[in-house]
Amino acid sequence: MGNINKAKEKTSGFYQKDFQGKELIALYKDIFDLAIPAFIGQGFSSIVWFTSVIIIGRLGEKAFNSVNIGMMIFYIIVTIVGAIGVGTTSLVAQYWGKGDKRSAGYVLQQSLIYGVILSINILIFGLALHQLIFNFLGVDLETIELGSQFLFWIFLGVPFITPGFFLGSALRGAGDAKTPMYVGVITGLFTLFLEYGLILGHFGMPRLGVKGAALAIDISYFINSLILAFLIFTNKTRVKVTADGWRPKDRIGKSIFSIGMPSALEWTLIEVGILLYAALISKYGAEALAGYFAGMSVLALAQTASFGFQTAATTLVGQAVGAQNYVRAESIFRKTSMLGFIGMGVLGIIIASIASPSVLQVVFSKLSLTSIDYSRTYILLLVLAMPLMGFYFSIAGGLRGAGDTVWPLICSMIGVFGGRLLFAAAVYYLFHPPVYLVWCSLFVDLGLRISLVMIRLRNGKWKKGRI
Repeated sequence: MGNINKAKEKTSGFYQKDFQGKELIALYKDIFDLAIPAFIGQGFSSIVWFTSVIIIGRLGEKAFNSVNIGMMIFYIIVTIVGAIGVGTTSLVAQYWGKGDKRSAGYVLQQSLIYGVILSINILIFGLALHQLIFNFLGVDLETIELGSQFLFWIFLGVPFITPGFFLGSALRGAGDAKTPMYVGVITGLFTLFLEYGLILGHFGMPRLGVKGAALAIDISYFINSLILAFLIFTNKTRVKVTADGWRPKDRIGKSIFSIGMPSALEWTLIEVGILLYAALISKYGAEALAGYFAGMSVLALAQTASFGFQTAATTLVGQAVGAQNYVRAESIFRKTSMLGFIGMGVLGIIIASIASPSVLQVVFSKLSLTSIDYSRTYILLLVLAMPLMGFYFSIAGGLRGAGDTVWPLICSMIGVFGGRLLFAAAVYYLFHPPVYLVWCSLFVDLGLRISLVMIRLRNGKWKKGRI
């Protein structure tokens, strides 16, 4: 009877046990060993994207808006492909926690097989519908023309740029965040070089405008895939592949998709919701929309801290669940969510002090003063919300590492559509307030998500590894 009660305790509830002394120090070391490389890698990528936005901004507000809308659609593509990445990270982490490194290598190989098939289908779908997507959003004709051109070239590159996502996901699941970080830095440098050259016509390259932005992304991410593939297939990383791992295995494939698809659906719905949110904001005019996108580019820069602790939570919780060490998993949830809250808060203070109207005017030199004013207000609202983002993303990342990806999907659906979008639409159509009040819907979104994710964390139903 005592053993039965002990087993129930392992997989139910959320207890107040925690690591102390040397165990706690070791836990913090494990968190930061994963979080810091992920923070640096994502931080560099965010700086690259922020710089890219500045470069694109030199083409004017129409091109600026069209590429930003196109990038939101590109993120939807990435999140669909990311289904395999999330499943890969979770399964590799759980096998790694069990000490089964051979199966971890199989997971990587299967993710590449199914990932390439998925990417080809996205390519076919995207080429057929890339212009209809912009028509559906109801933006002006120039934005439709520029944006659909950007998407055409992005879709062409999908099968070449996505393998890097799976390769990096497997390494992070095995606890190696440094290799993806180093490769990410190289990729970012290529991106900046190509975008400055192909968008504006420098370094002897043709001036291609928005088409150049898409080609720069395609080429640089393809380089990312090539470098990671070389390192893994020449056995220079901790994840090893074998000759017999290239035959499709239904069991592993189903596990990857069963874990990853809820996350893909979650992120896709988030991006669709934000895309509809942008369409609502466009009713306030091109300047309000440009200010919103400028603020969103700062958010991409600001989310680096949350990404680091989210990555640590995903890997370490996955490994702990694989080893059935639930006390450690609970401690990881506590520490990463606390660190995410603090880290994002500190980063928010830094951003608020730097992003003054004069600085924003220099950075986004081709945007109007009205757009700059809008962007400054939106950035200040984001700064207030950033600690909540850090808290939520860390917990959601831990749940994904445990294989519990459906609940974050539910939280995001209710938060984005029931909180942010529905609240914003109701406020707009009922009261027609200034756009600043519509933007406050992000607090409703985060409040709902945090409330729901805490329910899941405390009832203990996440304590079931999905191998």
